[in-house]
Formats: sequence, C-alpha cells, structure tokens
Amino acid sequence: MTTTDSPLTGREIALSWLIWGAEAHDLTGAYAHLEAMAASQEADAVVAVRFVTASDTYTRNGFLTGESIETRTVYQAYGTAVRYA
Repeated sequence: MTTTDSPLTGREIALSWLIWGAEAHDLTGAYAHLEAMAASQEADAVVAVRFVTASDTYTRNGFLTGESIETRTVYQAYGTAVRYA
C-alpha cells in the first residue's frame, strides 16, 4: 500500500470497503493499525481517512488503593480502502 495525496488520479476503482484500524493511545498508533489492516486485506490505497477520539473508562482495583474508575483517551482510525481495476 502506498501513501499519496491523490490516489485516485486516472485510476478506476474495482472494489471499495470501509476499514477500521483499532483503538490506540495515540494518532501514530491508530494510523499504524489502519495501515496494517489495509495491507492485510490487500488494499491498494486508503482514502477518506478519519480519526476519532473516544473515552475508554475502566475500573482499576489495587490491593492497597482499592477500587478506582479511570478514563483515558483512545484514538480510532477509519477509512475507505480501495482496490484498483
């Protein structure tokens, strides 16, 4: 898979589908997950990439500290994968 600013120039798309990378703790990780997913599905390019932030709330139990509820920001990457004709 290659990265370019204009992946559709003069190319006919044979197939397109929505892909989701995975949740990550930073934008770089979200992009890497999206790129790996696209490569595993043999996409030629990914267009219309969107990054979304979400809150991940979880309960943490500590022997000395007890139970606490914590929230962290996670990043998700979506895009439209394409395969050229």
